[in-house]
Amino acid sequence: MRFIDELCPPALLYALFLAIQLGLDAADFAWMTFAWKFVFGGATIFVLDLLCRLNLGVVSWFLMAVPFIVTALATSIAMGLQLDRLATHAVRETFGV
Repeated sequence: MRFIDELCPPALLYALFLAIQLGLDAADFAWMTFAWKFVFGGATIFVLDLLCRLNLGVVSWFLMAVPFIVTALATSIAMGLQLDRLATHAVRETFGV
């Protein structure tokens, strides 16, 4: 497919991520979520590729990587502070009375 071959690496990586997400939504019969992800994901791929074509590849990589970095940081902080254990303890005490 010519469109896929012409994408810059950040846009291609995001397209792969989007294809996986769309496949999961289709398997779950979440068609409205599928449609929204398809539209906004396509727009995001277009913007990432446009930034690469404007010689702003670093910005494109940054925008593509930020959600993954933020998720990894939030997970690490939550695990380090044992927030899941505190939340489980609070719920157990609230409903156990």
